[in-house]
Amino acid sequence: MRYKLLILFFIPICLFGKNEIDNECNCSVVLYYKQIKVPLFDDKGKVLCCVMNDTTTEDYFGVIIMKINKNNRLAYVSASATLYDTIPKIGWIETKNLGIYPSKFSTINLYYNPNIDSKIKSKIFKPEYFPFNILDCKENWLYISYLDTDGKIKEGWLSPEDQCSNPYSTCN
Repeated sequence: MRYKLLILFFIPICLFGKNEIDNECNCSVVLYYKQIKVPLFDDKGKVLCCVMNDTTTEDYFGVIIMKINKNNRLAYVSASATLYDTIPKIGWIETKNLGIYPSKFSTINLYYNPNIDSKIKSKIFKPEYFPFNILDCKENWLYISYLDTDGKIKEGWLSPEDQCSNPYSTCN
Protein backbone atom coordinates (compact mmCIF):
# COMPACT_ATOMS: atom_id res chain seq x y z
CA MET A 1 0.00 0.00 0.00
CA ARG A 2 2.87 2.36 0.78
CA TYR A 3 4.30 1.88 -2.69
CA LYS A 4 0.95 2.69 -4.29
CA LEU A 5 0.77 5.92 -2.30
CA LEU A 6 4.33 6.81 -3.31
CA ILE A 7 3.51 6.15 -6.94
CA LEU A 8 0.36 8.27 -6.72
CA PHE A 9 2.43 11.02 -5.13
CA PHE A 10 5.26 10.99 -7.70
CA ILE A 11 3.20 10.66 -10.90
CA PRO A 12 1.75 14.19 -10.64
CA ILE A 13 5.21 15.57 -9.87
CA CYS A 14 6.63 13.89 -12.97
CA LEU A 15 3.77 15.11 -15.13
CA PHE A 16 3.44 18.64 -13.79
CA GLY A 17 6.73 19.27 -12.04
CA LYS A 18 8.47 20.53 -15.16
CA ASN A 19 8.71 24.28 -15.21
CA GLU A 20 6.29 25.10 -18.04
CA ILE A 21 7.40 28.71 -18.19
CA ASP A 22 10.83 27.85 -19.55
CA ASN A 23 10.74 27.35 -23.31
CA GLU A 24 13.91 26.24 -24.99
CA CYS A 25 14.85 28.59 -27.77
CA ASN A 26 17.67 29.89 -29.89
CA CYS A 27 16.91 33.49 -30.80
CA SER A 28 19.33 36.29 -31.63
CA VAL A 29 18.18 39.60 -30.19
CA VAL A 30 19.68 42.95 -29.25
CA LEU A 31 20.42 44.63 -25.99
CA TYR A 32 18.39 47.85 -25.92
CA TYR A 33 20.55 50.59 -27.35
CA LYS A 34 20.77 52.72 -24.21
CA GLN A 35 24.25 53.08 -22.77
CA ILE A 36 23.49 51.75 -19.30
CA LYS A 37 24.99 48.89 -17.32
CA VAL A 38 22.68 45.88 -17.42
CA PRO A 39 23.34 43.11 -14.88
CA LEU A 40 23.57 39.40 -15.69
CA PHE A 41 22.54 37.14 -12.80
CA ASP A 42 23.31 33.57 -11.81
CA ASP A 43 20.57 31.06 -10.87
CA LYS A 44 20.43 32.43 -7.31
CA GLY A 45 20.08 36.08 -8.32
CA LYS A 46 23.69 37.10 -7.65
CA VAL A 47 25.09 39.61 -10.16
CA LEU A 48 27.77 37.92 -12.27
CA CYS A 49 28.74 40.93 -14.38
CA CYS A 50 27.23 43.80 -16.31
CA VAL A 51 26.93 44.36 -20.04
CA MET A 52 26.59 47.72 -21.74
CA ASN A 53 26.37 48.91 -25.32
CA ASP A 54 29.15 51.33 -26.15
CA THR A 55 27.47 54.02 -28.23
CA THR A 56 30.75 55.96 -28.55
CA THR A 57 32.66 53.20 -30.36
CA GLU A 58 29.43 51.67 -31.70
CA ASP A 59 30.21 48.30 -30.14
CA TYR A 60 26.80 46.81 -29.42
CA PHE A 61 25.94 43.58 -27.66
CA GLY A 62 24.56 40.64 -29.56
CA VAL A 63 22.47 38.35 -27.40
CA ILE A 64 21.27 34.79 -27.89
CA ILE A 65 18.26 33.78 -25.78
CA MET A 66 18.33 30.14 -24.71
CA LYS A 67 15.17 30.20 -22.57
CA ILE A 68 12.78 32.61 -20.90
CA ASN A 69 11.17 32.50 -17.49
CA LYS A 70 7.97 34.53 -18.04
CA ASN A 71 7.02 34.69 -14.33
CA ASN A 72 10.30 36.35 -13.39
CA ARG A 73 10.63 38.20 -16.71
CA LEU A 74 14.13 36.85 -17.12
CA ALA A 75 15.93 35.36 -20.11
CA TYR A 76 18.87 32.98 -19.93
CA VAL A 77 21.32 34.38 -22.47
CA SER A 78 24.75 34.34 -24.00
CA ALA A 79 25.85 37.94 -24.63
CA SER A 80 28.92 39.36 -26.32
CA ALA A 81 29.96 42.70 -27.71
CA THR A 82 29.96 42.35 -31.49
CA LEU A 83 33.33 44.00 -32.18
CA TYR A 84 35.64 43.17 -29.28
CA ASP A 85 34.33 40.28 -27.16
CA THR A 86 35.77 36.83 -27.70
CA ILE A 87 34.24 35.13 -24.66
CA PRO A 88 30.45 35.45 -24.26
CA LYS A 89 28.93 36.31 -20.92
CA ILE A 90 26.26 33.82 -19.84
CA GLY A 91 23.50 34.38 -17.29
CA TRP A 92 19.99 35.66 -16.63
CA ILE A 93 18.96 39.13 -17.80
CA GLU A 94 15.69 41.03 -17.40
CA THR A 95 13.67 40.78 -20.61
CA LYS A 96 12.91 44.52 -20.48
CA ASN A 97 16.53 45.05 -21.58
CA LEU A 98 16.16 42.94 -24.73
CA GLY A 99 14.48 43.67 -28.03
CA ILE A 100 14.15 42.59 -31.63
CA TYR A 101 13.94 44.85 -34.66
CA PRO A 102 11.51 44.28 -37.53
CA SER A 103 13.21 42.93 -40.63
CA LYS A 104 10.98 44.93 -42.97
CA PHE A 105 8.81 48.02 -43.05
CA SER A 106 5.83 46.40 -44.72
CA THR A 107 3.04 44.59 -42.85
CA ILE A 108 4.18 42.06 -40.25
CA ASN A 109 1.92 39.25 -39.06
CA LEU A 110 1.84 38.19 -35.41
CA TYR A 111 0.55 34.66 -34.86
CA TYR A 112 -1.40 32.86 -32.12
CA ASN A 113 1.13 30.00 -32.11
CA PRO A 114 4.81 29.82 -33.06
CA ASN A 115 4.34 28.42 -36.57
CA ILE A 116 3.57 29.93 -39.94
CA ASP A 117 0.39 27.85 -40.36
CA SER A 118 -1.12 29.30 -37.19
CA LYS A 119 -3.97 31.79 -37.26
CA ILE A 120 -2.93 35.46 -37.42
CA LYS A 121 -3.52 37.21 -34.07
CA SER A 122 -2.74 40.75 -35.21
CA LYS A 123 -0.85 42.77 -37.81
CA ILE A 124 1.65 45.56 -37.55
CA PHE A 125 1.01 47.66 -40.64
CA LYS A 126 3.84 50.19 -40.57
CA PRO A 127 6.52 48.96 -38.17
CA GLU A 128 9.04 51.55 -37.12
CA TYR A 129 12.70 50.65 -36.74
CA PHE A 130 12.43 50.42 -32.97
CA PRO A 131 12.86 47.16 -31.05
CA PHE A 132 9.80 45.12 -30.17
CA ASN A 133 9.49 44.00 -26.54
CA ILE A 134 10.20 40.31 -25.99
CA LEU A 135 7.85 38.36 -23.73
CA ASP A 136 8.58 34.73 -24.62
CA CYS A 137 10.38 32.47 -27.07
CA LYS A 138 10.09 29.01 -28.51
CA GLU A 139 12.75 27.56 -30.79
CA ASN A 140 13.50 30.52 -33.10
CA TRP A 141 10.16 32.31 -32.66
CA LEU A 142 9.66 35.31 -30.35
CA TYR A 143 6.45 36.34 -28.61
CA ILE A 144 6.53 40.13 -28.73
CA SER A 145 4.48 43.16 -27.81
CA TYR A 146 4.47 46.42 -29.72
CA LEU A 147 2.80 49.77 -29.12
CA ASP A 148 1.43 50.55 -32.57
CA THR A 149 1.18 54.07 -33.99
CA ASP A 150 -2.58 54.02 -33.28
CA GLY A 151 -1.85 53.57 -29.55
CA LYS A 152 -2.90 49.90 -29.42
CA ILE A 153 -0.68 47.19 -28.01
CA LYS A 154 -0.18 44.34 -30.47
CA GLU A 155 1.02 40.95 -29.23
CA GLY A 156 1.80 37.65 -30.87
CA TRP A 157 4.42 35.27 -32.16
CA LEU A 158 6.90 36.89 -34.55
CA SER A 159 8.28 34.59 -37.24
CA PRO A 160 12.07 34.26 -37.62
CA GLU A 161 11.85 35.83 -41.10
CA ASP A 162 10.43 39.03 -39.58
CA GLN A 163 13.18 39.36 -36.94
CA CYS A 164 16.30 41.49 -37.28
CA SER A 165 18.95 41.22 -34.58
CA ASN A 166 21.60 43.25 -36.37
CA PRO A 167 22.22 46.52 -34.50
CA TYR A 168 24.07 47.97 -37.52
CA SER A 169 21.56 47.45 -40.34
CA THR A 170 17.87 47.13 -40.99
CA CYS A 171 18.13 43.56 -42.40
CA ASN A 172 15.86 44.36 -45.35
